[in-house]
Amino acid sequence: MVTPGSKVDISEITAWSDGLAAQVKELYERSFPPAERHDFARIRQIPEEPDEPRSRRIIAATDGSDLLGLSIFRRLAEASLGYLWYLCVDEASRGSGIGARLYRATRDALRADAARARHSLKGIILEVERLDSELHPIYGDPTRRVKFYERLGARLILGYDYWQPPIPPHGPVPLQLMFHPLDLKPSECTEAELARIITDFLRYGQGVENAEVEREGLRLG
Repeated sequence: MVTPGSKVDISEITAWSDGLAAQVKELYERSFPPAERHDFARIRQIPEEPDEPRSRRIIAATDGSDLLGLSIFRRLAEASLGYLWYLCVDEASRGSGIGARLYRATRDALRADAARARHSLKGIILEVERLDSELHPIYGDPTRRVKFYERLGARLILGYDYWQPPIPPHGPVPLQLMFHPLDLKPSECTEAELARIITDFLRYGQGVENAEVEREGLRLG
């Protein structure tokens, strides 16, 4: 919980201790439904050598030894996209601005990565619950979550029926996509460009080959 005397640190996890791994695992598994979660061993993986490319990165919000929030993300270099895989904040710390700080830190880290590689970064793509999903006592309010990301610059991609590819033993999950334009201007997010972004996300972010995306009607909300 964030208190008036709290000094919240936002920094990347580059090494694990048993205590930190246990806290991250507990918050991650508490924050997302089983059908949307990968095995924690996949989340925890960090290369042993500092210069090895990382398929995923984690930024944590901490107050001393207490974990308050997480952002788990990837840069899809082939697609010039950032993928915000998971973002969560401990229930007692929600509404304190930690989620926004984690999101901005993620955006800045993705921008810096792209700049070092001399690549563009069209923007950040992320998945959220559909707005007609029921408010859940543990996982929260889908409408509030969408509005949170909208305040930070993301917009719903309208006109596309997105289902998260299945994570065994579960089946596909009906979600919706949001996109935060960065190097790509909002005015450049045409039907064709949004179709390309979704196709590349499915291919490079979700491992779906030969995805076909109808571009007619695609737009940012």
